[in-house]
Amino acid sequence: MCLDYCTHPNDSGEINKKSVDITIKWAQRCKDEYNKILAAKKITSNEVRGTRPLIFGIIQGGNDKILRKECADALIDIGFDGFGFGGWPLDDKNNLTYDILEYTAELMPDNLVKYAMGLGKPEEIAACYKMGYNLFDCVIPTREARHNRLYIFNENDIDLNSQKFYEYYYITDDKYRRDSRPVSKVCGCHCCKNYSRAYLRHLAVTGDSLAHRLATMHNLSFYTELTEKMKK
Repeated sequence: MCLDYCTHPNDSGEINKKSVDITIKWAQRCKDEYNKILAAKKITSNEVRGTRPLIFGIIQGGNDKILRKECADALIDIGFDGFGFGGWPLDDKNNLTYDILEYTAELMPDNLVKYAMGLGKPEEIAACYKMGYNLFDCVIPTREARHNRLYIFNENDIDLNSQKFYEYYYITDDKYRRDSRPVSKVCGCHCCKNYSRAYLRHLAVTGDSLAHRLATMHNLSFYTELTEKMKK
């Protein structure tokens, strides 16, 4: 990922203009250095993927569509293997900035990777996938596991168009003290196939690190299943 100047949706037009100008300049310097490294290692820039490291540009511009297009056009001219949505993708109320996210995705070439950087809530991933994004990253699966939060699909209605296609619960809650059910009946991960909610709670409240390992396995399985459901 090229170094970029990250902004918030509420930043002024002046700041966003400065962000775009600096991001484009850094992207060109980054690409020039990338090409020097490829040349030094005798790797051609048109070699098939997998034999050379890929390089992505990041499209800035805040909520200004003119600036977004200016940034995207410049980065496309420089040439990258994929493009990321740059800037804070949430407003002051922590809601996705749907309009600008979708517009920025439309500016990215359809034959290249479209990267929704930092977005990781299940409903955010589902929404951005519909916009055309196909690469995501977030700490949620592992961070939430370390905080005893587990994600599960709504067993009765797994509709990705709904905001309520999943739920989460905390394994340390007292109500799971004698719960013999798995974390999720519809999950086939190692945790769900071999351990009950009660046992997982016991591990967590006694400070056994296995609790967080199992919770991590489950949350990663949930996210893997989410991507499979989106593809279908």
